[in-house]
Amino acid sequence: MSITPEQIRYFITACRYQNFTKAAAELHLTQPGLSKAIRELEGQCGAPLWERKHNALTLTSAGRVFLEQALKFQDQYEQLEYTARSLGSGESLLRIGLVPMCGNTIFPALHRELQEAWPQLRLVTTEATGPTLYSLLDQKEIDLALCVTNHLPEAPYSCCVLKDSRLMLFVHKDHPLARRSEVDLKDLEDEPLVLFTDQFGQTRYLRRLFAACQIHPRILHQTTQVFTILEYIRHKAAVGFLSEEFAQDEKNLVAIPVKQIATGHVNFVWNRDPEQFPVLKQFLAFVEKKWPRQGQQDPSLLSSREAL
Repeated sequence: MSITPEQIRYFITACRYQNFTKAAAELHLTQPGLSKAIRELEGQCGAPLWERKHNALTLTSAGRVFLEQALKFQDQYEQLEYTARSLGSGESLLRIGLVPMCGNTIFPALHRELQEAWPQLRLVTTEATGPTLYSLLDQKEIDLALCVTNHLPEAPYSCCVLKDSRLMLFVHKDHPLARRSEVDLKDLEDEPLVLFTDQFGQTRYLRRLFAACQIHPRILHQTTQVFTILEYIRHKAAVGFLSEEFAQDEKNLVAIPVKQIATGHVNFVWNRDPEQFPVLKQFLAFVEKKWPRQGQQDPSLLSSREAL
């Protein structure tokens, strides 16, 4: 009996969790059903893929070799499925992950231009935090991610920088700080702040900056929504941090540079070979034509997975 794509998917999911119960839940299988499928796969391989000790699962040396090839097969199989779907319809599919800042400012206009220039392209978008998007890239659940980072990613990731963007302090135009050309984080020690939740790389980055200044920020509220941050600032209830692009549309708010905050890079990140994935290659060509300022990553820069 030949090994099936389904068995490969089961095995990779089990590897990701290192736990059959959790993997079975994601796959909508029973735990005994998944265990049976893995045993059958081991029988076909002629070697144990897992070492079972109590409730812990560890890949054997044979399992590690098999996983490496299984991941390559899954990537190629997904591309084959994409190609098969597009043959009859002429449609291309691309899955893009977005951090909320980019999802609200940069991507909507690009999405419209793509629809006009490439009507056969179907985009499936996912909005999540930077670390989550990198995890989805690793699991091949998205094809590329639009992030904002202080440093560009290293191999196995590639990236295309669209523009530089700075995280700014936003205040209401009537706020005393609105007349300042720059602020120091020490100026914010007593200011009520509205921030994203701690799962966001931006908030962890800001907390590190505050800690370096030996400041305990007065956090009034935390949220997962850009709109909520804007509403707190609009109603003069708090000040907050957003990318500079928001200043273009917020006439009653003022964006102020912060001394300790460095300029970030808005970039598309991927870890697939565009030569083997034509729709990705075409998409990147479209993006680089629109934003020609920088192409591939600079390997001298340090990597960072935390999105601003």
